[in-house]
Amino acid sequence: MDALVVEDLSKRYGPTAAVDGLSFAVPKGSVCGFLGPNGAGKTTTLRILFGLTRATAGRAEAVGRVSGVLDRDGFHPARTARDELALAARRNGKGDADAALAKAGLEAVADRKIGACSFGTRRRLALAAALLAEPEVLLLDEPATGLDPHALRALRGQLRDHAERGGTVLLSSHVLDEVAATCDRVVVVAQGRRVAEGPLDALLAQRIRLRSPDAHELLGALKQNGLDATTDGPGTVIVSGADPDQVGRVVRDSRAILHEMSTQGALEALYVGITEAS
Repeated sequence: MDALVVEDLSKRYGPTAAVDGLSFAVPKGSVCGFLGPNGAGKTTTLRILFGLTRATAGRAEAVGRVSGVLDRDGFHPARTARDELALAARRNGKGDADAALAKAGLEAVADRKIGACSFGTRRRLALAAALLAEPEVLLLDEPATGLDPHALRALRGQLRDHAERGGTVLLSSHVLDEVAATCDRVVVVAQGRRVAEGPLDALLAQRIRLRSPDAHELLGALKQNGLDATTDGPGTVIVSGADPDQVGRVVRDSRAILHEMSTQGALEALYVGITEAS
């Protein structure tokens, strides 16, 4: 069952199309990365889903309660972190401010005024406030911006926990390593249009990176087995459209020396390749 559906969505500002016939769906219980260069239409799409911007055409719908974080948190600089979460709990008619602070690991700043909090702390606090609403669908615009490694790990855990309990997450991000570690699906957009969509594993399996001092021999063996392989600089081979088991068997049979076989960086390569091609 899809928790979020975007169909033929368009948003024009005069002659400029911020979103241009965009369609994708996010299944319930998944964490979906929403990727694309600046100006690709990600924030506009999220604002339409929030009901903050009216679409020119098409539809964008989410099933159930929607909450999330956009570029501005709206916190008052003179209030404390606890005050803001208590206000959010009252607005939602549910939730406990102290419990939310503890879950987000923010007990140490509970009585600190918002104006004295770092950008990263404010982002974590905004997510805690969004989760107080117990939403079915969570929409996040660049949630990893300004977070240190510990906070990134905590964010990852919160989002995976939300999905495991049946919730759905759509998050835009430029932190591709974090997307690879957190998301199970991605939607890639460019110039307001969808250019790729699907399970992350399937998309990453399209590009596997091999480093070997026998790269030339390895390239020949891969091609001989019908795999789409190309060189990517001295000692490096990129295989597209194959899974790691397939490639591993060819490497083993070729007896080539292998220094590295990974999909590390594959999301970045996929993202750059797709958006440039579009």
